[in-house]
Amino acid sequence: MTEPLRPMRWPPPSKPWPQLDPAAQAPPLIWLIDRRCHALVAQRPLLQSLLSAAEQRRIERLRRDDDRDRSLLGRGALRLVLGGLIGQDPATLPLTVGPGGKPQLAAQVSPQFNISHSGALVLLAFHATCPVGVDVERQRAGLRWQPIARRCFDPALCRQIEALPPSKQRLAFLRHWCRLEATLKAQGTGILAPPLPSPPATALHELQLPEGYAGAVAMVCAAGP
Repeated sequence: MTEPLRPMRWPPPSKPWPQLDPAAQAPPLIWLIDRRCHALVAQRPLLQSLLSAAEQRRIERLRRDDDRDRSLLGRGALRLVLGGLIGQDPATLPLTVGPGGKPQLAAQVSPQFNISHSGALVLLAFHATCPVGVDVERQRAGLRWQPIARRCFDPALCRQIEALPPSKQRLAFLRHWCRLEATLKAQGTGILAPPLPSPPATALHELQLPEGYAGAVAMVCAAGP
């Protein structure tokens, strides 16, 4: 585990866009979108206008207003940032789905990016060359984390969490869950997929997020962290 990262807050500052460090071992660039931010009210129409017809149809099929809003903000902001990074019209970017359901730019290796959302937050992660994965989770009262941990975590890690005071167990579980999810997303796999025979070296950062949330970002490094 490397040092925690503080995401940049959306909306972005005036141009030029923050650029990616081309070094392979540079930390990823993280954007944090808080849906409670009043400045987003004026941005929603712009972000929606950047979406493709297929993206808008997928969002309209979502049943819950919160899910539609998270998807609209995440996908629109993703296009806006990518367009700024590579100097292309955000609305024309050919976004496709890669291994493990990760979004990617068709026929383009870089930049690498990933997206996650939960509750009021949407996170976007970018890296110049290394595959990246990000995850955010909101603490929810009544979360029955023990069955999930026993199914997905090493027994020693489960015992470590269960040894904590009850008031700290849920957050500890979420922090470890975000690390796992971010790592698997960076590797292009998932919880239900068989483990990779030789997992690639992965650099992992926790994220400094608003109270009530846990998050992590991982990137696959060719030469190790």
